[in-house]
Amino acid sequence: MKKKSVKGNNGETELKIGWKAMPLKEKISDPASIWFFAVMVIYLIQAVFAAFYESSPPLVDFFTVTPIIIIAFILHLLFRFNRTVPITLGIGFMFHILGLYKIIPYNQYYVGELYGAPQLYYHYDWIVHIMGVGFMAIALSSVLYPYLKRAFDSRFMTFLILILCTVGLGSLNEVVEFMGYGVYGYGEGFLEFGSGDSSPSQGPWTNSCTDMLNNTIGSVVFIGAFVLNKKYGWFSGSH
Repeated sequence: MKKKSVKGNNGETELKIGWKAMPLKEKISDPASIWFFAVMVIYLIQAVFAAFYESSPPLVDFFTVTPIIIIAFILHLLFRFNRTVPITLGIGFMFHILGLYKIIPYNQYYVGELYGAPQLYYHYDWIVHIMGVGFMAIALSSVLYPYLKRAFDSRFMTFLILILCTVGLGSLNEVVEFMGYGVYGYGEGFLEFGSGDSSPSQGPWTNSCTDMLNNTIGSVVFIGAFVLNKKYGWFSGSH
């Protein structure tokens, strides 16, 4: 909260100006806003390269990620998030984007993506769903924790609700992927069943179950660390 001095009939008083009443210029200069801009620039630069280089991820993936970050930024302007949100959101999506760069030699004749890399036993998708979803769980937890803390006196209950929220959003992603598979079939990107999916001969349902299991693992580990940090103040220096 920032304070503004106001002169009145009774002398000078201090008036607290809330985030919603703060001028847009000040909101944009907030540290979290600057991080949002930095993350958007990183993805937009990659999108420009993707338009010209075949080794880059499909443009549709940047057209999916960037609007989500922009929506999060708009919500930040309304409700104010801390800088953890843009940082962890950006890192979370980056695991998926990095997996789509064609930079890994599969053999002496073909260079492909991390998603289908034989060096990782075709399981880079597991890393995306554990680590990527884990970082996004931190972003979601940073937004919801203050509200859940007021609603529940139990950290364990807060922990459970945050996990359910994250796993629910992860499941929604699987529904979108399944619908995309029904429309576009085998391919690459958010809406298609591709080389990173572990059951190309069985369709996307086996892979979806594996993804949701990995989403749960990532959620439990990262949200658990988040809630414990809130209790013990490992990174903030305060409880």
